[in-house]
Amino acid sequence: ELSHNKIEDLPSFHRCQRLEELDLSWNDIHFIHPDAFVTLRSLTKLDLSDNRLAALPLGGLGSLTHLKLQGNPALSEPFAEDSFPKLRVLEVPYAYQCCAYGSCSGFFRASNQWEAEGASPEDEDAHRRALELFPGHADNHYDLEADELQLDLEDSKLHPSIQCTPSPGPFKPCEHLFESWIIRLGVWVIVLVSVLCNGLVVLAVFASPSYLSPVKFVIGSIAGANTLSGVSCSMLALVDALTYGHFAQFGARWESGAGCRVTGFLAVFASEAAIFLLTLAAVQCSVSVSCARGCRKAPSLGRVKAAALGCLLLSSAAAVLPLFSIGEYGASPLCLPYPIPGGKPTTLGFTVALAMTNVLCFLVVTGTYIRLYCSLLKGECGAVWDCAMVKHVAWLIFTNCLLYCPVAFLTFSSTLNLFLVTPEVIKSVLLVVLPLPACLNPVLYLLFNPRCRDDLRLLRQKGRDRGSCPQPCGFDDTEKSSYDSTQALVSFSDIDHIFETPDSLRAPPILDSYRFPSTTLVPCQQRMGAGGRERGCSEHCPCLSDSAVLMAPESGEPPARSPRAASCPPPPYISHV
Repeated sequence: ELSHNKIEDLPSFHRCQRLEELDLSWNDIHFIHPDAFVTLRSLTKLDLSDNRLAALPLGGLGSLTHLKLQGNPALSEPFAEDSFPKLRVLEVPYAYQCCAYGSCSGFFRASNQWEAEGASPEDEDAHRRALELFPGHADNHYDLEADELQLDLEDSKLHPSIQCTPSPGPFKPCEHLFESWIIRLGVWVIVLVSVLCNGLVVLAVFASPSYLSPVKFVIGSIAGANTLSGVSCSMLALVDALTYGHFAQFGARWESGAGCRVTGFLAVFASEAAIFLLTLAAVQCSVSVSCARGCRKAPSLGRVKAAALGCLLLSSAAAVLPLFSIGEYGASPLCLPYPIPGGKPTTLGFTVALAMTNVLCFLVVTGTYIRLYCSLLKGECGAVWDCAMVKHVAWLIFTNCLLYCPVAFLTFSSTLNLFLVTPEVIKSVLLVVLPLPACLNPVLYLLFNPRCRDDLRLLRQKGRDRGSCPQPCGFDDTEKSSYDSTQALVSFSDIDHIFETPDSLRAPPILDSYRFPSTTLVPCQQRMGAGGRERGCSEHCPCLSDSAVLMAPESGEPPARSPRAASCPPPPYISHV
């Protein structure tokens, strides 16, 4: 008994040939002499748990029946099956080190019996036990099964099983990180779609020459966060591909390495950033619509950028906490700080706090949009500026809330230690359902948002114009002049059609009858006075400048040329180019 003695180095025991049991637990042993156990031919029980071992010399340990090595995180190398021929009970730091002693999870039986020997199968009659399993059946079918069971039990006499802990399982796999081809293909689809589609959304939002509204900026930021989710999933998929068939050899080093921490950091940061930015987008849409209906000035793009920066800082703080032992990224090879069956309870508090924060954000965005849609009259949303963006944020809220429900259910059920589904289902939820919003969000934007198609068309046109004009020919000046205080955009190709009109035709009829397909309209609603008269434009519509050209939104007729019409156009919404 040499436990709790602060021993750091272990010399050779060459004068202790008759030593049978040795307890060296709870010390600071980091080095063991290579010939420390060579002369201990009678040693059967060795306890080296809770030390700082990085390697274990195997010389002289062939007679061991009990070996305890838990609590040595640096000891990650697996042991060969023939290293301990007489071993019956083995406790190791990582479950992957038990894979050498059987591949079926049913063979792994947890054991805390350090003093008691395991029951020997030699003391039982195998044939009698086989017949007792099938009482009342004497036909040949069951006789064959009994014979097979007898052969298995006789084989177990020659190769007795080892009670090894912790046992492998779905979250501690022996062969493949993704044990199902359905999960493997699903993760790769999520990686490809999220990286490519989100990159396309970011390009369409930030590289297009169209007007960058505040809510459009937030949508582009969400796409950037979703791209990081795809990158974190790609790291897991790459590990699965590189360790295919022999994950147990690298599982311990992957969990405790820097790559797993980087993967977990990216996953948590991207997930929280997407949720916080979605909350910001919902609040921004609600405030902008309220300001438009009240003819007040909406929050500027600079304020929205500052709020988005705050969301990213909060997400960074949440992702950094597990690096300082508040939560844990290395609890499983998935590198996620979510509770797993048989995992450590230290991650539970962090995970519950994270889930409660996300649920609160989803409640805020849901309540905000319900209030927004209830306040808008029927058909009024179509006249609101950036109505397509408002509807797109509503789709994001619906899909993200729906997909987060299984994750929240697993998190809150784990607080009561109620894992109501199998570990395989939990693993599938964490690998496929959790990152699925990063895959669906850009698809919804690319397929169902007309703003995206306009931005991509303008981006292609901008690339063609630059390619056709390699020398400086005033394109930059023309582009800069198109952005005035009205925040409008007119396609240069459409303007070229107008300027190519013969001089004999009058310009006003052409402008009145020509429709601008790529024109972005910025609305400015007028309030009606108590007596039904319109108030002054300069008072309630600060978005109009003195040089703005006023047009009715959908009318093909030119506006009336009275002084009143020129000074204040008709309600309810007037757009300027």
